[in-house]
Amino acid sequence: MKLHKRCCKNQEGKEKMNKKLGVVLAAAMAVTSMTGCGGSSSSTSTTAADTAAATTAAEAAADKAAADGSEAKAPVGDPIELTFGHGQAEGHPYQQAALYFKDLVEKESGGSITVTVAPNGTLGDERESVEALQMGTMDISVAVAAALSGFDSNMDVFNMPYLFDSREEAFKVLDGEVGQELFGNLESQGIKVFGTYDLGFRSMTNSTRPIETPDDCKGLRVRTLESSVCVDALGALGMDAVSMSFSELFTALQTGAVDGQENPLFTIYNSRFYEVQKYLSLTEHFYPVCPLMMSEITWNKLSPEQQDIVADAMKKSVDYERELAGEELDKMLEGCKEKGMEVNEVDKAPFIEAVQPVYEKYNSQFGSLIEKINAAK
Repeated sequence: MKLHKRCCKNQEGKEKMNKKLGVVLAAAMAVTSMTGCGGSSSSTSTTAADTAAATTAAEAAADKAAADGSEAKAPVGDPIELTFGHGQAEGHPYQQAALYFKDLVEKESGGSITVTVAPNGTLGDERESVEALQMGTMDISVAVAAALSGFDSNMDVFNMPYLFDSREEAFKVLDGEVGQELFGNLESQGIKVFGTYDLGFRSMTNSTRPIETPDDCKGLRVRTLESSVCVDALGALGMDAVSMSFSELFTALQTGAVDGQENPLFTIYNSRFYEVQKYLSLTEHFYPVCPLMMSEITWNKLSPEQQDIVADAMKKSVDYERELAGEELDKMLEGCKEKGMEVNEVDKAPFIEAVQPVYEKYNSQFGSLIEKINAAK
């Protein structure tokens, strides 16, 4: 009886996911139709920009896959379609890496594996996507560690402030034994991890003043991730930290419900926070760990040969995304400056000192894990 209920639940989830994919495709067709028939200049401009970004990403991924792959192969295994959902926009490194994965897998499998890529969170937010992976109603996704803490509490260790000094240091730990050990715990939740994508460090913006020292943080009401660690870290700096849905953030900044927020440069620029925030301070206080995940239900449907193809393409997509992200971060920073934001760097030492009480508070929960992470640097 329990097995029957689970099968029904998975089937219902698949049907809902297929409906969402249909909506995504229908929306794309509608936008194309509206553009062809005319419309407001702002709508046409936005559509043209989105289309150009999507086209550029697809072309870049195809060129990369062609350069890295071999000649087309004979079909390998039974036909299967994979859905790769993520929350970033068409021009983001996530999308380019997802399309690169798609091209590699379809070529190396001889077409037996096909991949549908759904950006912009059209299939659900990060938490919903992880739940879909567990049920097998989505096949591949990327989520920040904060969205995974409800599935494995150890993931919250990655939200500790100033845990990593550089992107390269983070890669070393996450790709090594410690990272594999931590991510391995997610397999008991029905999720396989194939590495981590890169968003760069999170920094602070606000509409009140530049943040140059911890004293400048005092009294600012700032939105952060839905994580007690993140709330406590910003609270240690003197901020009034608020957990809030990302979909509500722009309006909250616009109306002054919050003074500021903290996010990677990609998010700050692409979400147009420069329209409602004057100051960008490069505090780089959190490094968002973003596992690339696959449903274990889906994985078990693949033949051994298909599993090898998918695992290899996942690894290559991680390397490609990190390379792209590194190239784009400086461009995002310059873009924020060009849009009128006042940007300042900070001396991180006093910030690191100010958040030490957070490490003391969570020592009993994460102390041994933090020791392993530090030893692996």
